[in-house]
Order: sequence, then structure tokens, then C-alpha cells
Amino acid sequence: MRKATALTMATLTSLSLLAACSTASADKDKMSETKTTITEQKMDKSSATTVAETSKMMNEQKMATQKMNQGEMAPDFTLQGLDGKTYRLSDLKGKKVYLKFWASWCSICLSTLGDADQLASEVGEDVQILSVVSPNQNGEKSEADFKSWYAGLDYKHLPVALDASGNLLKAYGVRSYPTSAFIGSDGVLVKTHVGFMSKEDIKTNLQNIK
Repeated sequence: MRKATALTMATLTSLSLLAACSTASADKDKMSETKTTITEQKMDKSSATTVAETSKMMNEQKMATQKMNQGEMAPDFTLQGLDGKTYRLSDLKGKKVYLKFWASWCSICLSTLGDADQLASEVGEDVQILSVVSPNQNGEKSEADFKSWYAGLDYKHLPVALDASGNLLKAYGVRSYPTSAFIGSDGVLVKTHVGFMSKEDIKTNLQNIK
């Protein structure tokens, strides 16, 4: 009887140990799975960060490669023209751009409008000539008065865009008229010039930028 009891106790003890081992093994497996999941999440996060950083570097390198001229990118703009067209610098990518900032009260500006109009008729499709006037800014007429005044002039080729807010003047640092800005086909502001520029000077500057 005592042997049977002892045998039973031994069996129960063995079963308990097996159950404990099984539980410990299961807990160990869960801990291992948790660690694996955490590690995988860290790896996924690290991989995502690496991909984002790589993409950013590639974009920066691409932009650097595309820049053909020395200088900073020209401030973008969206302006409405007297011809009813909308002029966006971003739409002119691939073209050289000559901006002429002027005012109706500026005698030098008026004396060179004919040259600018003629130049606009001569340049090819790879160049955009655009004059900019800012109504109600720096002594300029109101928009309505300027439109009425300009309609009496006989310039058929020179686009005139209106910077009614004056924001473009600030962006390009225009403080005096006339001011010329030369933008490369890569969108880089290559040069600004304050004061008179002859038609030949403008053409030479356009030829010298890429």
C-alpha cells in the first residue's frame, strides 16, 4: 500500500514538473516572439527612415545636377497679364526669362519700352520676355487707371503682368525702376541689374546664361 502511495506521489510530482516545464517553455517562446516582433518593428522603422533619407538625398542631388547656373533659385510667381494670360515661373522651366520691372512714371522705363517690345518679337521659344508693373505700389497708378493708360500705347509684343500685391517687388528686392532680372532655364536667378540696359546688353546677358 505504501509503495502504491509512493508511486502515485512520484507520478504526480513528475506531472507537475512537466506542466511547469511546459509553462516555462511557453512563456519563453512568448518572450522570444515579443522580442522578435519588437526587433522587426525597429528594423521596419529603421528601414523606413533609411528609405526617406535616401530619397531626400537623391532629390537634392537631382536638383543640384539640374542647376546649370550659379546662384539661388528665383522666387516663384503667378501673375495675371494684360493679355488675359496667367504667367507662372514654374511653367517657364526650360526657358530663359527676362523680367523688366517698371513704372508708368519712370522716364527711363518709358524710353526703353520700344526696345523691350522689339526684343520680345525677336527671341525664340526658349526665351520669355515679361515686363512687370505693380499698381498702387511705389507711386504707380491704380490697376484700372494703368490698364486705361497702357491701352493707348502701341506695344503689341511685350507682355505686361500685374503684381498688384507688390509681393514680387519684395521677393526680387526691387527698390528702383527699371530693374532687370535674368533667370536661367534651370530657374536660377542669375543676375539683377538696376537702371538702364540697352537692347544689346539684354541680349548679351541672355546669351551668357544657360
